[in-house]
Amino acid sequence: MARISARRLSELTITGLFLALIRTLAEYYRLRYVRGTALGLAEVAPYITGGLMASLGAWAAVVAYFFGRYRVATGIVVAVVVAMLVYKVVVIGGLP
Repeated sequence: MARISARRLSELTITGLFLALIRTLAEYYRLRYVRGTALGLAEVAPYITGGLMASLGAWAAVVAYFFGRYRVATGIVVAVVVAMLVYKVVVIGGLP
């Protein structure tokens, strides 16, 4: 069985984090569809914070990747995803 290299794993995890970022930012449109004109900033603010967490984490992981620190990049992504999950459970509500 072939082993996955650290470089490939970091590429996959960074891609996954970008997908999480897109999903987090797209939540605004889902909320706007559900709530309509009654949607306020207080309802969207937690998702903005989650998007900032994902984007800063992706930036840090990409920088580590460019410097050849593939395991560090993977670690950053894992830490950011865990932080986002904890943030979701604590601030937004439980897991789906």
